[in-house]
Amino acid sequence: MQLGIPAKLAPILFAQALSRLFLVYSAYSVIFAEILLILAGWHENNAWVMWAGFLVGFPGFVLWRLMFTPLSPLSASLYIVFLSATLVLATWAVLATMPDVESTVFLQFSLLGFALITACGVAARARDRVLWASVGFVMANLSLWWGAVLAGKPYEFDLRLLLGFGVVLAAVISTPLLLQSNKRFQITFDLSAESVASDAERLENTRAVAARLHDTLLANLAVISSTKPGMLQDDVRAAIEEQMALFETSEAIRQVPVDSSEDVNSAQLKQLMLIIAQAEARGLSINLGGTPSAIEDLTSERVDALTSALAQCLTNVHLHSGQNAVEVVILAAGENIAVTVIDGGQGFNVESVPEDRMGLKLSVRDRIEQCGGRVRVWSNEGQGTAVMLQLPVGKEDSDA
Repeated sequence: MQLGIPAKLAPILFAQALSRLFLVYSAYSVIFAEILLILAGWHENNAWVMWAGFLVGFPGFVLWRLMFTPLSPLSASLYIVFLSATLVLATWAVLATMPDVESTVFLQFSLLGFALITACGVAARARDRVLWASVGFVMANLSLWWGAVLAGKPYEFDLRLLLGFGVVLAAVISTPLLLQSNKRFQITFDLSAESVASDAERLENTRAVAARLHDTLLANLAVISSTKPGMLQDDVRAAIEEQMALFETSEAIRQVPVDSSEDVNSAQLKQLMLIIAQAEARGLSINLGGTPSAIEDLTSERVDALTSALAQCLTNVHLHSGQNAVEVVILAAGENIAVTVIDGGQGFNVESVPEDRMGLKLSVRDRIEQCGGRVRVWSNEGQGTAVMLQLPVGKEDSDA
């Protein structure tokens, strides 16, 4: 049993959350700067400043749209170049047409500079965020200097930009260190919860094994005792061998909590157990958790897609992770069923996976998405991989 985010998955999830937070700060800084510039231009009846304010809003709108989709280095670079150009234009418009503004130390300029610094959220790793933040800080000051030169006004270094740059660097550098130091507390918390619940889990596992024994092995022994002496029929022998192989190779039977009111022999659950058994027969050690019986709420088409995608995920773990231990967690999440496959292997850079890699794209993502589902992948080199397969319960849209 685990409480909270799995320890292996926490660094990836917090890194993504920090990236999104930086992008939100960047977007809001642009939006606030736009509003203040438009208000300043309206108050001074200055069309140049108002038009500069409207133009500043376009990078913020673009970033707001892009923050909900994976950002590539190219799109991030274009965003920074575009925002820097608008900062040059805004600096020139304000300094050249507003006599009250003497230098580049101006709140609207500071907000746009901070937006350039927090654009570091496009990066996935801490060292890359430091690089992007440094580039944003340099571009902000260069843009202010260039705009001041064009307007014929003095450039003055803004200490507020330096303060914002320092805060961003502190957050980028300290977050991974805090996660690493707190990792052992999460592991201890999980072990404590598992110790408290061990007695109840053992009782439920015993009931599950007893039910399976009664429904399979004892029934087969009864069939054998009633047959004539000699060789068993081929179909009877094949069925018994398949059930025996399931007991010999799969630990899942001892880990699935089963309520007495549930049908443990449902076709969906059997299909899931067969995938687990086949993966363990290849050498994987699978820890199945959550509520596996939740897949019984899926349609047969979605169960087929889910088990096929799960089989491919387990194959990827076997071939690429460099280790044999893997966790499979099945949970009912509102109107969806979520199956998460977690390994602590060598991991990979998700953004660098080629488009022609068919395993993850065709056998996993396309198969799930064709049934109305969604696939999310978290991975970093040296930090393991987590793949979440999410499918809605109920009928497909085509049947509605």
